[in-house]
Amino acid sequence: MKKKYKKVFSINLKPGYRNYTVRDLIDLKGKKKLTQIFVSSTEEAAAAEEAKIDLILARPSIDLRKIRQAAPKTFMTVAIPFIHYSSQNDIVKKALEIIETGADSIHCGSWNINFMRYLNDFKIPFQGHAGLVPRLSTWIGGMRAYGKKSQEAIQVYKDIKDIESTGAWGVEIECVPEDVVSLITQSTSLVTLSIGAGGKSDVQFLFAEDILGCSSIDTPRHAKSYRNFNKIYADIQKERVNAFKEFKKDVVSSKFPQKKHVVKVEKNELNLFKNFIKNMSNK
Repeated sequence: MKKKYKKVFSINLKPGYRNYTVRDLIDLKGKKKLTQIFVSSTEEAAAAEEAKIDLILARPSIDLRKIRQAAPKTFMTVAIPFIHYSSQNDIVKKALEIIETGADSIHCGSWNINFMRYLNDFKIPFQGHAGLVPRLSTWIGGMRAYGKKSQEAIQVYKDIKDIESTGAWGVEIECVPEDVVSLITQSTSLVTLSIGAGGKSDVQFLFAEDILGCSSIDTPRHAKSYRNFNKIYADIQKERVNAFKEFKKDVVSSKFPQKKHVVKVEKNELNLFKNFIKNMSNK
């Protein structure tokens, strides 16, 4: 095992190796620019690890054990939407279940701040979310950049300080002005993860579907597509249809199957079978 990976034990005492520990992430704040990608499949997870992406994020709705197997050495955070859990006991129970699959951290999103404090009692690593929090967008007037006005910037600062007080190791900051994020990053002990919040944070975060160009919606202004997988997938589907058409055409015109596609039988064995059929028919 190369020295760049650290041996760790998860909370459920499962041994493994990781590119980063929580301690590493905190110690690297302000010293090294890191990357995080939201992955939705084992293929994306494996590609992220091979590309040496620093951190990955996933939802609990996918098979997390397979994601962990696909990227066994990459620090993985799993986002738990609070909407499915009505009490702090329920949500912490879910967090423990996720940690048992091999996750390294929990993304608390728009959790109740007291739930986050309760999670910290179990020493489960977690990150928060501030700025434009989609599930709370109705409180700021919809899906829009937040923090362009001084009072909004102050609120983002206060929200992040509240998250800091819970024991979180990091905070995702979404669609907040870069200069505001720069000042906040210098004013908090949290590792700041930017999505649409400029390049002055500790970590740059994007969704794999935006990077790959395979989103079902238009690419957000803050994202950059490095490939056009939607076109590739459309071309693949077109090739599927064409292949199926060619198969049908060959069958109708007796071009398939050819001799090389069929199983042969020895002539004497076939004659024995013919006699059997003949005898059965005469009974």
